[in-house]
Amino acid sequence: MDDIRIMVVDDEEIILESIRDYLTGYSIDTFIDPMAARIAMKENYYDIIVTDYRMPGMNGLDLLKAGKSLGAYYYGILLTAYADKDLLEDFINRNLIMHILEKPLNLQALKQAIDGAIELCNKAILERTRIEKLEILCSETLKGIDYLNDRVIGLKGGLKETYRKAQFIADTDENVLITGETGTGKEVIARMIHTSGSRRDGPFIKINCGAIPENLIESELFGYMKGAFSGAHRDKPGRIELADEGTLFLDEIGELSAEMQTRLLQVVQEKRIVRVGGTTARPVNFRLICATNRDLLSCIKERRFREDLYFRIATFPIHVPPLRERREDIEELSVFLLNKYKKELGRRNVQISQNAVERLEQYAWPGNIREMENALKRAVILLPPDDEVITESAFDTLFSESVSPPSLYDDAVTCLRDIIIRDKIDIKKVEHDLIASVLEKYNGNIRDAVHNSGIPKDRFYRNR
Repeated sequence: MDDIRIMVVDDEEIILESIRDYLTGYSIDTFIDPMAARIAMKENYYDIIVTDYRMPGMNGLDLLKAGKSLGAYYYGILLTAYADKDLLEDFINRNLIMHILEKPLNLQALKQAIDGAIELCNKAILERTRIEKLEILCSETLKGIDYLNDRVIGLKGGLKETYRKAQFIADTDENVLITGETGTGKEVIARMIHTSGSRRDGPFIKINCGAIPENLIESELFGYMKGAFSGAHRDKPGRIELADEGTLFLDEIGELSAEMQTRLLQVVQEKRIVRVGGTTARPVNFRLICATNRDLLSCIKERRFREDLYFRIATFPIHVPPLRERREDIEELSVFLLNKYKKELGRRNVQISQNAVERLEQYAWPGNIREMENALKRAVILLPPDDEVITESAFDTLFSESVSPPSLYDDAVTCLRDIIIRDKIDIKKVEHDLIASVLEKYNGNIRDAVHNSGIPKDRFYRNR
């Protein structure tokens, strides 16, 4: 009853006072001026409107007509001592009013009418929530089908270990933490786990924690009740609630504020949520998959991420390697993406040369698959209408504009330093092995090794 808002409009203050005194415990806003009530409708949603028919300035039917055009109410009750049956029947048929009470007003009859209206309103709210969940489920099912049709590139190559872990955990309800750089396909792995598991028939609900402003993330996650804040015209379930019996995917979870981390921890532990502005705890049954490009263990040390939340969400960690560590997948990826964009852009006969593929394999791809998607799409767009083959020159800008990310270099130096200290390795041996490895990559062809690595030719000869 507390969640149902009621507007009562009558030009007699004594009637409004009687209704307020009789209907204690109901959420009622009263208005003696119908014009003021109309203004309130623009800012608030009322489940039920009770209005007198004859009032100065605007009659009750015009008020209800205005409210209906604004979508400001669900159930209308008209109070009248002047019953024009034909007129009222017309307004009933148009859903403007659903109940008529004659004056002088019987407060007990009004209470009975409002109680019946509340029951219908609650049923309508449940049905609306059910439809919203169904629409999301249909939408996510279609997305899941698209992902399966697109398939995951690299299951037999660079993603073999990632795929093995994903399939191993899919049929359980264990929480999964997927780590990896931006653009590596963490969401694809999350969807693969969902569609392969026992919850495949339930919804897959995604929320990007880093893409939603701080002041909106709470209502997006937990939902809200009508009147919880300005603009909350009706109850709305949050993403957590919508994930009931399915999977909740929290992308970039490392971006959550400390307050939201605390609230999320409580939900993960208790599997119950309270909507913003509400008091009732609602049970939710979901499987949690999180993803991040951050090092959460470092965030814990810096007190930017809760340790107890980390151990709750990271029951089963899965790492998605960057594209530079799975170069064996680049050829298959390039063909797949090319087929996608040449169909999209109406260039069905376009092909990519082997030299161009090799060129792509030499690039570090700091932006991972997303950067590769852009590169292939740009190559198709810029290919002259009379040409049908993308050559290596189409990707020259990647090499001329790219700068190796300092963090990757720093990580490599740090790793090498630790190995040298731990194993007491001679630096000259490290240099010898590194140059030998570069030469081996190019099948002993010194010219190719010099061209692609930038190492002077004499270093290769001296290394032999």
